[in-house]
Amino acid sequence: VLVGPEDDKFKSSKLHQLKNVYFLGNKNGNELPSYLKQFDVAINPQVLSPVTIGNYPRKIDEYLAMGKPTVATKTEAMSVFAGFTYLAENKEEYIECIEKALREDNETVRREREEFARDHTWENNVNEIAKALETVQKSRS
Repeated sequence: VLVGPEDDKFKSSKLHQLKNVYFLGNKNGNELPSYLKQFDVAINPQVLSPVTIGNYPRKIDEYLAMGKPTVATKTEAMSVFAGFTYLAENKEEYIECIEKALREDNETVRREREEFARDHTWENNVNEIAKALETVQKSRS
């Protein structure tokens, strides 16, 4: 089940020919938790490009906040999540990581994911940025 908008290239993907793949399109933000709750594993595959290589995928925080096992494309930005997600570099690794995520999922690991995600709020991120700016300002004084 894929939830979210599709660009033209993705709309022509062979995935649309598969009978067990469902495209639900864009949903309101308040609807997303009810969809995510049904996922066995949340994934965030990305084609690596200059845009995505440093992309901070906020949805990973959302997946982890719900305790979901999560598989994502390995990038430098994703290293923050390395202890709580499964990171893959190619389709073979994605399959391995999804299988491992399903095998290793349990209540203890779900709680650990949720706790980790609590620290990754917009408020905490803004506070960290403010601290960094303050440190830079003090070093220039």
